[in-house]
Amino acid sequence: MTSDAALDVWLARQARLYALDATTVEDADPDVLRAYCRDVLQELAARGLLPGPHEIGCHAAPRDHRN
Repeated sequence: MTSDAALDVWLARQARLYALDATTVEDADPDVLRAYCRDVLQELAARGLLPGPHEIGCHAAPRDHRN
């Protein structure tokens, strides 16, 4: 499975988890939409497609120059 296909599947799975689809989004709870958007943005950042926070110990964090 390509990374694009894997992302497609993940996005759809998350939408189903939050009971969101294109026909219900206008009536969706704002907190649900915010949670879905947060998850999507965090996933995109984890894939290196968007900037995101770096946590201590994260593989994406730069190595200490003394190591």
